[in-house]
Amino acid sequence: MTTDFAISTEHSPIDLLLSRASALKLTEPGPSQEQIETMLKAAVTAADHGRLRPWRFVVMQGEGRRRLGDLLAEVQGTIKPGISSEDLEKARDKALRAPLVIALVCQANPAHKVPVLEQQFAAAGAGAQLMLAAKALGFGSNWRTGAAADHPVMREGLGFGPQDAIIGFFYIGSEPKASPLPRASTEAVVQYWNER
Repeated sequence: MTTDFAISTEHSPIDLLLSRASALKLTEPGPSQEQIETMLKAAVTAADHGRLRPWRFVVMQGEGRRRLGDLLAEVQGTIKPGISSEDLEKARDKALRAPLVIALVCQANPAHKVPVLEQQFAAAGAGAQLMLAAKALGFGSNWRTGAAADHPVMREGLGFGPQDAIIGFFYIGSEPKASPLPRASTEAVVQYWNER
């Protein structure tokens, strides 16, 4: 199968992992349909206890982002009755921060022996892989949550039920300037149990 895009080969896979950062600004052009499908294929290879595949993706471009913006404004109107029209417009515009937005939802099976929390962890793992795949294809990304991610208006608007969990909104597009971020020190967060 031939593709009309290239996967970045300027860095090794470990460099890709070590250099990943959330993008501060995202612009056009966004990924092609083939690139989106590649990212989603990478996402669904995430570790998944019980092979339940609890992740669901809602891909939003063009008019889909405007529909997301309407939901973001509706959530804000519910949270803050009497909110100004300017603030509602700001909420609506958040959906336009990137040419592509992918909502990741965990549709867990509460009857399964694998705990719901583990199913949510698997969905979050899929989100991390989605971001790495975007970087490998030359795009920046940002994982956002906030009050809207946990609001019933958003869940229902995306077509999900009260038992489903929105893991996040993944904003993906071209990154005009790299977003260097200070890296966490491993010394502060790692323990080695090699000796007594």
